[in-house]
Amino acid sequence: MTNLRNQLRAALYLASRDAYVKGAFALPALRALATLLTTLLTPQNADMHLVISFESSLLSLVNSGAIFGTCFAVTGITVHDLSSNGLRASIATERGRADYVATRMILVLMLSMVLTAWTVLLGLILLLAPGAQLEGMPLGELVLRVLASMLVGWTYAAFGLLLLWLSRRSRGFGTTLLISIMLAGGLLNLALLVPMAVAIPFSQELAYDLAQLLMPLQPAALLSMNATLDLGPVVTCVVCIAAFWVISHRLMSRVSL
Repeated sequence: MTNLRNQLRAALYLASRDAYVKGAFALPALRALATLLTTLLTPQNADMHLVISFESSLLSLVNSGAIFGTCFAVTGITVHDLSSNGLRASIATERGRADYVATRMILVLMLSMVLTAWTVLLGLILLLAPGAQLEGMPLGELVLRVLASMLVGWTYAAFGLLLLWLSRRSRGFGTTLLISIMLAGGLLNLALLVPMAVAIPFSQELAYDLAQLLMPLQPAALLSMNATLDLGPVVTCVVCIAAFWVISHRLMSRVSL
């Protein structure tokens, strides 16, 4: 437990100084500021004044932080670990390897939570915009959708951790950004549809049935404004995170450095 706490403190220290993490916080702030400035600079007597739907704008901003921001920050930290031999120093022993995986999974959750809270605070600034209008979404539903974005961000970033550990290659900024965009864009959802793709050459009816079964269970189903929040995608996220944790642990226990 002491080693786990030490590794977690070290991970938090590195995260607090990592440029990718700082960028993950800066990008949604710049987006919120740009939106606010656009509304403030738009003439109020214009024929077509700018209208901002607060709930939709808030959730869009939260998604940019909780999902893309988390994927960007975690991908960057992992790339720096791989390029600086931090991975080798952290997992010299079997217990150290298990603690390393645990601290990184916990770090992903913490970043997702903090970035979600940060973008919610930024989103409240949009209420100051002259054209801001409330859609009338119940507060409970709004809170659930914010929490859903946080869960999806944790799931997507945990998937990215596993992929980077499988490759164990250092990346440049361009590649890191591309990986973050792919993860935030729903790469995991495509991976979960592999059974459907495999079934297509054998039976289109089976592939269609699998699509009908798998599509509502994808993590992306939690992000649709028109979808009804249900437990199916939530269970998928929880199962995926647990699976990525177990697979990562087994991978690290066997990897030779």
